[in-house]
Amino acid sequence: MGQQITSNLQGITIGSNYTEGNSIIDYFNHSMEENVKHNNNKTIFLSYNWHDRQIADRIDKHLSTLSNITVKRDIHDIGTWKSIREFMKSIRNQDYAVLIVSDYYLKSKNCMFEVTEIMKEQEYKDRIFSVVVEHGIYDSLKHVEYIKYWQQECDKLEAAIKELNLENATEQIITLKNYKSIAFSIGEFLSVVANKNNPDIQEIEIQIEKAILEN
Repeated sequence: MGQQITSNLQGITIGSNYTEGNSIIDYFNHSMEENVKHNNNKTIFLSYNWHDRQIADRIDKHLSTLSNITVKRDIHDIGTWKSIREFMKSIRNQDYAVLIVSDYYLKSKNCMFEVTEIMKEQEYKDRIFSVVVEHGIYDSLKHVEYIKYWQQECDKLEAAIKELNLENATEQIITLKNYKSIAFSIGEFLSVVANKNNPDIQEIEIQIEKAILEN
């Protein structure tokens, strides 16, 4: 088929820069190879609490050695004086997200903001790799505790805002809205993570690599 196309193109003038059919075929094949190579590249957002930095370091170090994977992480992707919030929002733009789920993580407003952002994506369940540090998440009673925690955080912030003139509390009201979103979403998030066959944390980076290569 390739020989037939080349033969048909010989001697045809296509614009002032055309020389011969073989050049077009070679350029076409090269472009296809580059597109396939580019499409195989995957980006991974590493979401974690700094108390779990050692685990994050281990995962980052391993995945960063793979030629087709780019790890997005706060310590090397947030420029000086750049917006932390905008970086956190970018979790939605990555192919996958690794979430290191610990007690610190589940009680962190920043970590849980990242969770609520990725949950806005329709297929988020297939795009997250949960690294379970807090094994209490497999207990429904523990789920209730985390929901209550965020309800209480909402109540405390709402009570404090009521002591302010509303025109002076614009940013606090936005934060309250985020807290309420976390309280609303955390039950579903915990159920999703608890329902996964989560690998042992000692080999988690190998399992993440394997899962990405299989997709």
